Amino acid sequence: MKTLVGAVILGSLLCAPVLALADDDARDYIPAPPGTSLFITYFKHSFGHKLYGDGDVQSDDFNLVQNVAILRPVYFTKIGPFVADPQVLIPAGNAEVDTGGAHLSANGISDPILVSTIWLVNNPDTKTWFGVTPFLTVPIGAYDNKRPLNMGANRWAFKGEAGFVKGLGAKTYWDLIAAYEIYGNNNDYGADSTTKKQEGVATLETHLSYDLAKDIYAAVDYFYHVGGETEVDGEKQHDALNNHAAQVTVGMGIASSYQLLVQYRSDFAVKSGPKTDTFGVRLLHVF
Repeated sequence: MKTLVGAVILGSLLCAPVLALADDDARDYIPAPPGTSLFITYFKHSFGHKLYGDGDVQSDDFNLVQNVAILRPVYFTKIGPFVADPQVLIPAGNAEVDTGGAHLSANGISDPILVSTIWLVNNPDTKTWFGVTPFLTVPIGAYDNKRPLNMGANRWAFKGEAGFVKGLGAKTYWDLIAAYEIYGNNNDYGADSTTKKQEGVATLETHLSYDLAKDIYAAVDYFYHVGGETEVDGEKQHDALNNHAAQVTVGMGIASSYQLLVQYRSDFAVKSGPKTDTFGVRLLHVF
């Protein structure tokens, strides 16, 4: 590590992938009919060989491998005239980092996320949908202040998100999603139990998807995260995000009640945090 910035970024290493856990997929803001239940499982394998801080490479000897699985039960219902989908994301996994001759690891359950979109516009006839979504991250994941890597962040977080989907012709859909996340303090950070604060993170993502055949579509996805500088014991760490990622997705129906997504995501510009590539799959079952 070149500086203290590198050490703090390493200590917060798993926070950047957690941001990606709550990113959306193409057509996520198209609701199912009320009364529908979904059970969704994800698996994401990420790896990276560069760690950045404030635009500079912080380590010349860095290797990250991370595996995360997510369970996500969803239920569609109505609240007055609006469709809503109360749900929870339950992530767990492991991460290993080799840097500077040291081997670090973490495993266990990450902080679960409580979510529910409310659709203010739900018009299948014009293929127009607009919803707002609160996310609440509950700090009960695996955390030990004496470990430099943790799956949990030991802090509350709240994100407000708005998503718009528009059908363009018979086969094409365009999604535009914006969000802002704020964080509580981690008052037990590091071996000395200091206070770690983090500024809010703004997210912008867009998806363009096209039906290749019945029950098969392809999408190109873009994600942008900015902000989030941390402060440890009153000292700013100059580690704000200004990060861009691109993804390709293929989705296909399997039998009558399953859908499979296969994805590849790559960070193509990173100001702070690990620069990663991610392979992912998502299996959705409709009850």
